[in-house]
Amino acid sequence: MASSSSSNHSFLLLLFPLLLLLSMVVVNSGSAPTTTPATMAEKCQDWCRVASDSPSCIKVIGSIPGIQEVDINNAGKIAELCLHFAANKTTEAKGAADTLLVAAKGKPSSCLEACATNIKSMADVLVNLPSGQDDMNPYFTFIKGVRAKFKHERPPACEKNCWNKTSSSSSADETSIVDKFHDIWTVVKVANMQINYVVPWPESDNGDNLL
Repeated sequence: MASSSSSNHSFLLLLFPLLLLLSMVVVNSGSAPTTTPATMAEKCQDWCRVASDSPSCIKVIGSIPGIQEVDINNAGKIAELCLHFAANKTTEAKGAADTLLVAAKGKPSSCLEACATNIKSMADVLVNLPSGQDDMNPYFTFIKGVRAKFKHERPPACEKNCWNKTSSSSSADETSIVDKFHDIWTVVKVANMQINYVVPWPESDNGDNLL
């Protein structure tokens, strides 16, 4: 009897590690794979695919307050942050452009005139920008207004004819106005594409959803 008891005890000692190993395999096989959140650089690169100038897009998008914490696929939140950033920058740019127009005494440079006009068009739409909310419909209404304003001017004259093309005779203030509109247009393009993910444009109007 003592020998039999000793054998059973030895068998259990050998069996225990095997059972422990088996339980670990079962637990691990049932675990969901973990995913590493996208870095800020990866998020900006993804969001800026729509931009004509990726490096400057990545720089300005990365500067938007609060966007660092947003998930790469949260299109609604990305659009909201971009549009409010664009609204604030447009108000700032319009004030600066209006001051330069007054100083020009009716003889603004072609780029100052073009950029001031484009900034005013953007500001006209931004007046109705809603405050932060979960509903995307008001933002969709806004972006439709931007699309309508610039339907026959894509890209706008300030972006097409002046950005990175200002002459040596352009003042630092005029160059700053051009750069401000470039950043605004870039951010709005990113917001527009994100809104397309949330509220797809009717296929029959495909093409009118682009900026």
